[in-house]
Amino acid sequence: MYRISAESRFSAAHRLNGYEGNCRRVHGHNWTVKAQIATSVLDGRGLAFDFRDLSSHLKDIIDQFDHRLLNDIPPFDSINPSSENIAKYIYDALKKRLPDHICLVYVETSESDKYSAMYSEE
Repeated sequence: MYRISAESRFSAAHRLNGYEGNCRRVHGHNWTVKAQIATSVLDGRGLAFDFRDLSSHLKDIIDQFDHRLLNDIPPFDSINPSSENIAKYIYDALKKRLPDHICLVYVETSESDKYSAMYSEE
């Protein structure tokens, strides 16, 4: 099985509703998003999937978040824009863009060097 990954970044603010700590107030992060895919098939060029294509899909999805208040963007206007919910949203959106022979392994969102959340269907 071949696995490849791509990483992208965006800057955005959010607040966590129902949270008792400082994160209940609007604050910002420089988010890092990493996606990993897998396949057992290589194309005629010997590639599992083009890194540029994976990066482009990821960027298209997260561009809507860049320099925005996530709480104002659906679906985060009705669910908390937690790292976990953001990872699942990006996972679902990215999965729809990939060919059938490509398995999306996970999406990981990091809001700092110390904290991240990962979503997969495993």
